[in-house]
Amino acid sequence: MSNVRKITISNPEKQFLIKNLKEWTRLDGRAFEECREVKIEFGKDWGCCFVSLGKTQVIAQVTCELQEPKSSRPSEGILNINLELTPMGDSNFEPGRQTELFSQLNRFLEKCIKDSRALDLESLCVKMNERVWALRVDVNLINHEGNILDCASIAVLAALAHFRRPDVTADGMDFKIHDIKERDPIPTVIHHYPVCVSYAIFSGGDYIVIDPTFLEERVADASLNIGLNAYKELCGLHLGGKAQITPSLILETTNKAAKRAGKVVEMIKSAVEKDTNEKLAMKDTGFHLLEMSNIDVSLSQLSICLDHWETPKMKKKKTKLPEDDKVIIKDLNKDTAELVPTGNGEKWISVKSDEDSENDDDQVMHETPKDEIVDIPDTESEEDEVVVLKSNPENTNQTKKKRHT
Repeated sequence: MSNVRKITISNPEKQFLIKNLKEWTRLDGRAFEECREVKIEFGKDWGCCFVSLGKTQVIAQVTCELQEPKSSRPSEGILNINLELTPMGDSNFEPGRQTELFSQLNRFLEKCIKDSRALDLESLCVKMNERVWALRVDVNLINHEGNILDCASIAVLAALAHFRRPDVTADGMDFKIHDIKERDPIPTVIHHYPVCVSYAIFSGGDYIVIDPTFLEERVADASLNIGLNAYKELCGLHLGGKAQITPSLILETTNKAAKRAGKVVEMIKSAVEKDTNEKLAMKDTGFHLLEMSNIDVSLSQLSICLDHWETPKMKKKKTKLPEDDKVIIKDLNKDTAELVPTGNGEKWISVKSDEDSENDDDQVMHETPKDEIVDIPDTESEEDEVVVLKSNPENTNQTKKKRHT
């Protein structure tokens, strides 16, 4: 397959994956011929199907409308399959842009299902050369974790088998489409179910694994896509990449894929039959009723364990700010004071002089603002350092007048 994400895989990751393959193990714990679990659920409407292959998820919806037939085939209906690779499935997909992967997947799906005549197109004819039913299958990728082709093929076949089209009557040139309440809808006629089975090839064909994951698709040398039905009939084959494998190896791989296709066809038929019986019994069915809490996630697989890996959050260390030097302001004279460090962690305390506290009844102790705190540098001299504190300009003017007088 073509590269999807613009993410470069490091050499240690590649070497680690190939080293595990040499030991006949895979990163998710599966065997080489073991596939991921397939889940098929249907919606409220006919032809709405949700399929999950491991973590790869797609949803398919079938719609129909009356159209004029093609001039080359006037008695056959029309079938169109459209696979949308949206940013919902992968952030690197751009909406409305056809990439190499998009055209490759759509072409292979049409080759397996449409060109193999799996659907009875003649049963879709309402009136020859005038009106036929045109079926359109829209497949949207919800999550991409490798092997989109297999998951999309299962969704298309299950949606077509589950679909019911309304009945139509022709009266001359008029065509009347009856409501479901008036007449029972008509099921789609399917001759066979061609299922796609994908393989990833490593080391020139020495190691071949079925149902590759996203990492295995990126590291693989080549990919082998096979379309088979339950009768072991080959409906499509695509070999892409740089690996050179022998025809005998392709035949051996195809025989293994036929067993896988038979099991998938049985899953599709049993799922469609179960949901159809519930709808006919007027039961409320649909994948909207599923609860995410009921989904059991096994932590025994390595890939799932890595996805749930959590790194503990680092706690921020609380840094203690250094305490400022603490001093006491001791008045000496009218305009002078002495700063005496306490050393016991107390705050600075200033004591007012007697003249400044004449109006006060008692001596008031107050804290100096933080901006006025002055650090005292350590000195080697034994004499106490004296700092002169200037008083307010008003007080200084009064003292000057007193001295002049």
